[in-house]
Amino acid sequence: MALEYIAVNIDNIPVGLELDCKAYVKKGGEYSYLCEHVTVTDALLTRFRKAADPDDSVYIASNYMESFLKRGVDLGWVPPPPSKPETPRSTKKVTPPPPTPEYEKVKKEYIETKAEAEKMFAQIAEDGKVDNAKTDIFVLEIGKKLETNDISLIIDSINNIRCVDEYLHTHSLNVAFLNGLMAKWLRYDKKRHDELVKTGLLHDIGKLLIPGGILNKPAKLTKEEFETIKKHSVFSFEMLVNSGIREKPLLLGVLQHHEKLNGSGYPYGLAAKDISDFARITSISDIYDAMIAKRAYKDAQSPFTILENFAEEGYSMLDIKLVKLFIDCMIGELKGKFMVLSDGSVAKVVMVNERNLKYPMMELEDGTVISTTPELYCMKMYNADISAEQVAKIYK
Repeated sequence: MALEYIAVNIDNIPVGLELDCKAYVKKGGEYSYLCEHVTVTDALLTRFRKAADPDDSVYIASNYMESFLKRGVDLGWVPPPPSKPETPRSTKKVTPPPPTPEYEKVKKEYIETKAEAEKMFAQIAEDGKVDNAKTDIFVLEIGKKLETNDISLIIDSINNIRCVDEYLHTHSLNVAFLNGLMAKWLRYDKKRHDELVKTGLLHDIGKLLIPGGILNKPAKLTKEEFETIKKHSVFSFEMLVNSGIREKPLLLGVLQHHEKLNGSGYPYGLAAKDISDFARITSISDIYDAMIAKRAYKDAQSPFTILENFAEEGYSMLDIKLVKLFIDCMIGELKGKFMVLSDGSVAKVVMVNERNLKYPMMELEDGTVISTTPELYCMKMYNADISAEQVAKIYK
C-alpha cells in the first residue's frame, strides 16, 4: 500500500513548530526531500516558499498528520471520516494446529536473555566501562540462540515482548538479534557475525551517559535536548575505546549508525562512501526496532503490518540493497507459519507480495488459498500463547 502524502499550505505552518517529520516539495510529480527535525522559523518558511513555488505547499506523510492534531497544531488537514465497518468475509471453520512447546522455549529464553542484558547494562552504568570478556560471552549466547531456534519465533519475540519502561537494554538486545540475522543472511563468517552482533548490543551504550530527564522525557524534546541525545553515538564510541575495545568494524558501526547516505545524519554528516557496512546494517536494525517500540503501548502487531510500515519509511536515506535483503529474508522466515486472522480463524502464510506486504496470501485448513484484505487481515502470529478457545473469541 503506497504511503499517502498530504499537501500542507505553507501559510498554515506556524513559526516555532517542531517539525519532527520529513517535509517534501513536489516537482514534476515526484517528491523532493526538504528537511526534518527542524524548528520552523521565518527564514525556513521563506525557503519553503521558494522551493515550493508555484505550489505554495509542502508535503508530509499522512501518518504524521494525526499526531500534529493531537498536539493542537492545525495544519489545515481534516481527518477522513471513519469508514463503516464491514462484516469480515467468512472463511471455513478451521482447527488451529496444536500449540508447539518450541514457542514457550524461545519465549522463555528471550525473557531470560533480556534480564541478563538488563543486569549487564546496569553493571556498565555503575562501572562506566564495558567488560569486554563478559560481553563476548553474552554475544556467543545470542549467536547460539540464532543458530538453534526457529527464526520466526525470535522475530515474534522481538516484535511483541516488550514493556514500556525497559527501552535501552531491550532495544539493544533486539538490535543485536537483528544484526545477527543480517549477518546470517549476508553469510558472514563467525568472526564478522559475532562482531556485528556485538555492534548491535553496544550501539547505544553511550545513552547511559545522557541525563535520564532527557533520555526518558515523555514530552517533545527541545532543540538543545535533541542535540544532547545526538551525542550518544560519540559517547558510545569513547566508552568502548576506554574499555579497551579495538575492533575497527565494531567501533565504526557504533559511531556511524545514525549517519545517512545523503549526508543528513549525525554526528559528522558523512557522505555515503564513508559510512561502513556495519553502520549501514545497524542503522536498519535500529530503525526497525525503534518503529516497533512506538507500538509498545498497543497490542501485538502482525509482522506484516510492521514490515509494511518499515518499508514505507525505511528506504529513505538507508542502503536500499540491504533494506531489500532485510525485507525479503524476513518474508522468507515467515512463509509457512501460521497467523491468526481477524475473523478468528488460523491460516498458513503461502505468499507475500513485496508491493503489498500487509496482506499476504493464506492457506486454510482445507487447502483453500485466500488473499487477506483490509476486511480480513493477519492480526498476529499463532503460537503457544493463544489457545484454540482464545482464537475462537477473537473479533467475535
